[in-house]
Amino acid sequence: MARTGFPVREGGTVFAVTERVSIARSPEDAFAFFADGRNRPRWDAAVISERLTSAGPVAVGSTIHTRMRAMGREVDYDWRITEFDPPTRMAIRSTAGILPMSSLLVFDAIPDGCSVTATIEGAAHGMLGLVEPIIAGEVRSTLTAGLARAKFILEVPPTLG
Repeated sequence: MARTGFPVREGGTVFAVTERVSIARSPEDAFAFFADGRNRPRWDAAVISERLTSAGPVAVGSTIHTRMRAMGREVDYDWRITEFDPPTRMAIRSTAGILPMSSLLVFDAIPDGCSVTATIEGAAHGMLGLVEPIIAGEVRSTLTAGLARAKFILEVPPTLG
C-alpha cells in the first residue's frame, strides 16, 4: 500500500505532487476560500464546476462532485471529505473518476498571513501507468498555477466599478 492507501497493482504507480504558497490572509480566510467548492473554478483552471452533493454543513463524510478538464477531455469526479479541521486541514479522496486521487490542504499561520501546502496524490493503473510522469507533470503545473491564482484572488481587493 502507498501512503494514500491506494493499492498499487502490478504495472501501477502512485505519484505525489506537493506545492506551497504564502498568502497575505489569515488561515481562517484562506481555509474558508478553499473549502468552498464554488470558488474552485475561480482558482483551478482544470475545474469547470464543483458542488456539494450531500447535505450541509461541510464535514468529514460530505460528498462533492467535480466536472473538470483532464487529459484533453471533460471528466467527472466524485469525492468524499476525509479530514475537515478548520482552519488547519482539509482532505478529500476520490470515490469515482478516471484514476484514484486524493488531495490534502494544510494551512499554517506565518507572519503576515498563512502558508498553504497542497498535496495531490494519484494512482495510475493500466495504460495510465505508462503516462504517469506526464500526468504528474500536468498535476504539478495546474496546482502551481492554481495556488498562484488563489493567492492573487485572496490578496488583491476587488475593484469598485
